[in-house]
Amino acid sequence: MATHPDLTERIESVVASLGFGFPTAARRGRRAEWPYVPIIDHGHRTEQIRGVAYATRSEAIDCAKRVIMARQEALRRNLNDPRYRALREQHGLPRELGATV
Repeated sequence: MATHPDLTERIESVVASLGFGFPTAARRGRRAEWPYVPIIDHGHRTEQIRGVAYATRSEAIDCAKRVIMARQEALRRNLNDPRYRALREQHGLPRELGATV
């Protein structure tokens, strides 16, 4: 569904303003071949991405970056979905997609 250009810019500013965390890695893997696990650092807490481990730290950080980007894209998609009126209102966007308030 095509949205108004102004609304698209406002959605991008909402996504940019939210803290999705910073990608990092830790040496916590259970197997010697894959010692690094991806971590998202939210400042006051950290979140380990469960179920994956990597041989190098850079691979683990890349995984954490992909998770952050996927979460940002999911929020963009939900804010552009007509069914998520309350989510748009929560972030100060117009309730209906056709509105340009």
